[in-house]
Amino acid sequence: MNRLMLFVGIAVVAVLAMFSPRGGSAPIATPKTTVEYLVQFGQDGAADVDWSGSVTRSDVRLTGWQFDSGDEIGAGTWKCRMRRQNYWDTPYERRMQPTSQREKVSPKGLLIELGDIPSSPVRINTAQGTFDIATNFAPGDAPREFLGGRVRVTAVPASTNLTPGPDAEDFPSMIEARDGTLWLAYQAYRTDKGDQVYARRLANGVWSAPEPLAGAGGDYYRTAIAQDGSGKIWVVWSAREGTDFGLYARAFDGKAWGERQRLTDSGLNHAMASDTAGHLYLAYQSARSGNFDIYLRIYDGRKWSNEIQISADPANDWEPAIAVAPDGRVTILWDTYSAGNYDVMARTWTNGQLGPLFPIAASGAFEARVSAQYDRQGRLWAAWDQGDWNWGKDYGYEIPETGRGLLTRRQVRVGVLSNGRMQETRSPIAESVPEDSRQVFHRPSIVFDRNDNPWVFFRTRVNLPQAKGGNAATVFRALWRLEATTLRNGSWSPMIEFPQGTGRIDLAVTVVQQHAGGIAAVWATDGRDWPSGGPRQQDLEFAVLPAGQPAPPAELIAFQPPADNLPGSHPNEGRDIQRVRAYRAKIGAQTFRIARGDIHRHTDLSWDGNRDGSLDDSYRYAMDAAGFDFVGVCDHEAGQSIPYNWSRLQKAVDMYTIPGRFTPLYSYERSVKWPNGHRNVFFSVRGKPVLEVPEAEATGEANTGKALFPYLRQYDGISSPHTSASGMGTDFRDSDAAIEPVVEIYQGYRSNFETLGAPRSPTRKEGSRFTAGFVQNAWARGLKLGVQASSDHVSTHISYAGLYVDRLDRDGLIAAMRARRTYAATDNILVDLRMGDHFMGESFSAPAVLPLSVFVSGTQEIALVEVIHNNKIVYSVPGQGAEMKFVWTDKEAPRGQNYYYVRVQQKDGQLCWSSPIWVEYP
Repeated sequence: MNRLMLFVGIAVVAVLAMFSPRGGSAPIATPKTTVEYLVQFGQDGAADVDWSGSVTRSDVRLTGWQFDSGDEIGAGTWKCRMRRQNYWDTPYERRMQPTSQREKVSPKGLLIELGDIPSSPVRINTAQGTFDIATNFAPGDAPREFLGGRVRVTAVPASTNLTPGPDAEDFPSMIEARDGTLWLAYQAYRTDKGDQVYARRLANGVWSAPEPLAGAGGDYYRTAIAQDGSGKIWVVWSAREGTDFGLYARAFDGKAWGERQRLTDSGLNHAMASDTAGHLYLAYQSARSGNFDIYLRIYDGRKWSNEIQISADPANDWEPAIAVAPDGRVTILWDTYSAGNYDVMARTWTNGQLGPLFPIAASGAFEARVSAQYDRQGRLWAAWDQGDWNWGKDYGYEIPETGRGLLTRRQVRVGVLSNGRMQETRSPIAESVPEDSRQVFHRPSIVFDRNDNPWVFFRTRVNLPQAKGGNAATVFRALWRLEATTLRNGSWSPMIEFPQGTGRIDLAVTVVQQHAGGIAAVWATDGRDWPSGGPRQQDLEFAVLPAGQPAPPAELIAFQPPADNLPGSHPNEGRDIQRVRAYRAKIGAQTFRIARGDIHRHTDLSWDGNRDGSLDDSYRYAMDAAGFDFVGVCDHEAGQSIPYNWSRLQKAVDMYTIPGRFTPLYSYERSVKWPNGHRNVFFSVRGKPVLEVPEAEATGEANTGKALFPYLRQYDGISSPHTSASGMGTDFRDSDAAIEPVVEIYQGYRSNFETLGAPRSPTRKEGSRFTAGFVQNAWARGLKLGVQASSDHVSTHISYAGLYVDRLDRDGLIAAMRARRTYAATDNILVDLRMGDHFMGESFSAPAVLPLSVFVSGTQEIALVEVIHNNKIVYSVPGQGAEMKFVWTDKEAPRGQNYYYVRVQQKDGQLCWSSPIWVEYP
């Protein structure tokens, strides 16, 4: 493209923007230049090396890559020096450790954007030497090395911002219509208006203005787009109307969008494709039967079919994908928890018949989130996330572990189904990823270019340097980059970075083959940058990657399942969960059941969520790996006080509520250092505002209770302190039994904060600094707090909050916490503590000493049950199997206030604590 064309393109955008009612709603012209060059200095890892320099062309735009505050960009010049920095470390951990750091030197570099593709090389002058970049290579081609390998130059995609403006755009889906037009659908969120669904099209180098498809201010989730045999463009989205999310559609007939159609009463995570005859296939997951199953509807050009149930396992099935073969076969793929771990399964629709179930990936590892496409030979290529064996099982600090955390490791696997056999390329896809990124790269999307070369798009985790001074919570520990690789000459190309592709862990990308060009990609980015990693504006970017040259057929070998495995974990877990769920406690005229859950989990929406996984991962863990009845995802300040994050957190609660089976809470964490302390906040109703932390409270000059407790009364919420005997804890200077009824006594990521010397408590050196934060000290001060156990970060499957509820809904859960009908455990243990007709959590007066009755049901043999009165062990009963029941009377109970609770220890080290019961004797 010459400079005049570039100027004209820019002018078109400027003129169109003048008539735009607000940013992001005008047509967008795309530049002809599709390639930029990423120059990375310091490949040798040497520190204190000056890589400052200049470029001897006037028509280039330079952007610093991984520059920090000591580096700068000028007019065709830059200043840049390699520095040894302290990074958040996320090594593969066979035993979970607290957050650690390590020193290293990361490369720095330049992104070179050319206004024209010159025929002559671009000369780069640096303090370490001069070299010329020939601009005759494209994304997917081998990188070029200079100055003895100390400099690496890669061709990367140039992108166009499609959605400048205040909205947060997300979940794009795209197709190329038969006339070559690209069609895009996506959803957008605006703080004061809620969600909207848009469609737009690319023709003659210009993206049309967005066209709204749904009612303004709705509650929408994901889009899918396809073209039917008559040429109509269909867009399908999920929307909440009432209490459930259903699927809705509109079709464009070439002149106008038709009326909205309701396709399903219940549907999430949908995918849509058209076959060679132009029939549409819409696959989705629905929990109408009490768990998530996969369903299908087919549009034959006249009407939509009745629902066809694709999967019917009692376990949850997730996130379907669709692949269409050249001969018209349509394969529906998804992942299922039917074997007690995630496996990728598939069924094929042929000639109006649904074929048998067959596996794609079915080891004991985490195998989920599949993407698939057929090649021209009719072979099914699938790419999926592969994680650890025993994903989400026992993983915590200083415990016997039987599992791994949610993001200990995550990789992309690619398999090829050919003649009924699973195969893979001889070169593994991991070889395309630099070693520093191989521990976690995931969420693949696979597509073929016009020459039948496979491309895989995915995200990698990038650890960030620690900030020096200031508030560490303003700096994220990691960001996520969009990358791609393509198969060239039998090997996957070195990773191709998308310069404008940073964002949260699960930001979506949609990719399609362009028949007249290469691979078209649209992705969401929230603009986070090195080194802070903090999210900024969330937009959609568009790029085209040129197709590779025709290549010989890929060399395939037998597929090798993951070899690193763990023995089975908790073989009786299903039985143990049913035992706890079946237990009933009759208290007066009411009957209560136990709801098991975790009300303190984090995701990557938190600044320190680099090891926590995505929002969806937290729900998969809660519903499947732990089998919980409820969960509270409590990201810091509701996702760093970003309105779209708080919207997503609340929307997920509604999406994954299964009445009578699983009930999440609307929740977030307010993070204030000692002595005010971190607190998790809970609501039963959606739409409550987030209470920001003012500077005076953050520094300890003002007490939390003065702001938090009136806010909770106003919005009918409650809170729970956690990590109390630590620098994140509290000395319980603020207390309100109605507003703050429970405390997190045990946390899987750290310790038991009951008291020094208790099982799994902090060491004396750690705990002595924050003694006032131990829960026993709060009780000794007269505070009435029930107990619960939760995970916080990273840890899984060893923190259980048990709530005695009269019904499994949000009001019932919060009522149980308000009444302190709660207990804490590290396994599926239950405890029932009473005094006369009174239940644990109650506070009452009695004219005479009453007997204490205890019932405990564990998962293994019980070693010891201890009755603790006013913080002293007053009665111990040795274990007598996995269940124990006894009655004991404290004949030496003093006058005045008394409180009793029970601590249970199993022979395998698992623990359980009841909430206290308070009694006052005259």
